[in-house]
Amino acid sequence: MHFIPVYLIFVPVLAALFIYVFKSRHMNWLALAAQAVLTVLLVLYYREFSGQYENTLIVFGGWNDRIGISLVNDEISMSFMFLTVFSWWMVLIYTFEQGKTNHNFLFFLMFLEGVFLALLQTNDLFNMFVFIELLSILVAVLIAFKKTGDAFRAGLYYLVISKAAMMMFLLSIILVYNSFGTINILLVREAMQSTDSLTVVRLSYVLFMVAVMVKSAFVPLYSWLPRAHGVAESGISALLSGLVVKGGLYLFIRLNQMYEYANLNYADFFYWIGALTAVVGVMFALSQKDMKQILAYHTISQIGIVMMGLSKLHDPDMFIGGFLHIFNHALFKSLLFLGAGVIISAYRTKKVTDIRGVMRTMPFVSVFMIIGMLSITGAPFFNGFISKSIIKYGIVDSGIRYWILFVVNIGTATSFIKMSQIFFGPKTMTIRIRKPLKNFALMSLAFACVMLGNFYIPISEGFFGFRVQYIDIGTWANFFDYFLALTIGYVFYRFVIAPDPVPVRYIREHKMTFQQANYLFVVMIVVLLTVFVWW
Repeated sequence: MHFIPVYLIFVPVLAALFIYVFKSRHMNWLALAAQAVLTVLLVLYYREFSGQYENTLIVFGGWNDRIGISLVNDEISMSFMFLTVFSWWMVLIYTFEQGKTNHNFLFFLMFLEGVFLALLQTNDLFNMFVFIELLSILVAVLIAFKKTGDAFRAGLYYLVISKAAMMMFLLSIILVYNSFGTINILLVREAMQSTDSLTVVRLSYVLFMVAVMVKSAFVPLYSWLPRAHGVAESGISALLSGLVVKGGLYLFIRLNQMYEYANLNYADFFYWIGALTAVVGVMFALSQKDMKQILAYHTISQIGIVMMGLSKLHDPDMFIGGFLHIFNHALFKSLLFLGAGVIISAYRTKKVTDIRGVMRTMPFVSVFMIIGMLSITGAPFFNGFISKSIIKYGIVDSGIRYWILFVVNIGTATSFIKMSQIFFGPKTMTIRIRKPLKNFALMSLAFACVMLGNFYIPISEGFFGFRVQYIDIGTWANFFDYFLALTIGYVFYRFVIAPDPVPVRYIREHKMTFQQANYLFVVMIVVLLTVFVWW
């Protein structure tokens, strides 16, 4: 039982190797079997160690803690592992038919799951670096999997940007090891209570955070994400948005726990980085006509909202809001990307202006998509409302901070009012091929969004250990706020966005070049150095 964390890593990796070697048309069943084994192991591990995570440390080879490779788990890593396994279930079911013939796709997909689970459990910085590097390579391959020119360029763009970020990560590891003589995260955290190397500690923190900002697609280091979503298959887009960028947020949590005693006072800085990311993301989303680009830029915006909560690591309520929004966003954004994939496949276009009558053509897919839209816009009784409300309550007396969140919510409502036009109009085509597995994946994600939106108290307290009884979804004030946002959003769409004025077209057509991305990368390093080292 104690070594289940190792099995969690190697079960999907070994399944991937079998798939690659044998290439049978039945290998998709092997992937599902491996996923079932993974689920059972994770449940058994959770039941054994829930509330006793101090006993989960594994040091391999009998080495001393300071130099040995080690794994460790706690409530945060366990939560992310359950999200990972559930998300992979949905994508494997959604791509089940594709897996019969496309064995390489299935190989990379399963291998990626094993690496991601390893990243969540590692307790030393160098292995964290190795797993992120493997993750970057696998994601780049999956982005470029269509083998078109645009796909290759987007995959290479992501890979090069990630390499630059991870170079900073590696330099930071060197600084930490030179200062503390270990890269064991728990031991470094303890050693920081009595260190005199404050400048080196701050410099290492800056280099870590630059890497985190790239992996999480924070403004201004976000340019790889919309490029990737524009060319990736819908299943990969769901994982990119639902989990891969969350890996960066997981690093943010873990690294800031390690630097807890360094007195860095990072909360306000990253709060405003989150607010800027949320505003810029929603601004670009409003200008788009491509369905996947709308969803991609909303991933950036929602990541900003998450950071507004996570930045307050020592404010339990705000942190809980940000943490829960990671999971809520993973569910409703995966639902939206997978649903969009079904619609795009049927209509052979991504433009929302060219798609009409989806409600008549695909009623079940339409219902599931609408649930995703209600969730992301924060409608009462859907999961997005819960986490957004927790963050809102934490800043309701903070003036401009509250109004920034309100404006972002209006922008989100406007975007999905714009996208909702695809459901209306005459039935322009007939769908003869039914896709029950894809519908099952969509239904499962939609069900999860509704469940978390209504049974949030027992789920949050029983699984996460968070008490959120003060969130009341049934008040008239909540309904009024939501319909006010929808009303303002409709007016804004009708009179500002729909006419497609020059500023909107300019934002939509703006594409950050690789050279500009590099300049902004350097600028961000200088800004972080100024805030955390020189100031």
